[in-house]
Amino acid sequence: KATSNICTNQGLCALAFTVHLALLGEEGFKRLARLNHEAACNLADTLAAVKGVKVENQSFFNEFVIDLPVTAEKAVKDLRKKGIIAGLPLEGTRLLVAATEMTSSRDIQAFAKELETVI
Repeated sequence: KATSNICTNQGLCALAFTVHLALLGEEGFKRLARLNHEAACNLADTLAAVKGVKVENQSFFNEFVIDLPVTAEKAVKDLRKKGIIAGLPLEGTRLLVAATEMTSSRDIQAFAKELETVI
């Protein structure tokens, strides 16, 4: 007997994504891609303005790596206490962050403001 329903969950996610793309259509998909990239560029520009933060790559779609003056693990832990999901800690001081069409300018400003307090 199976002890998890991971395959069912994967199938459901794949089906939902397929339906979503079909409903978007070609133009909607292009618009969604532009929104994702614009949000990521806004995030990169905002974080680059935070003292001590360096955006490592200038060519990206909606996720990129930043270098912090503290360990990424510490920053993520401290930001989690403030209700912010900061990203994926990589090795040492490197943090993978992302923005999508669901990331508002307000979210980005709040993230940058709180990041300043923990680094």
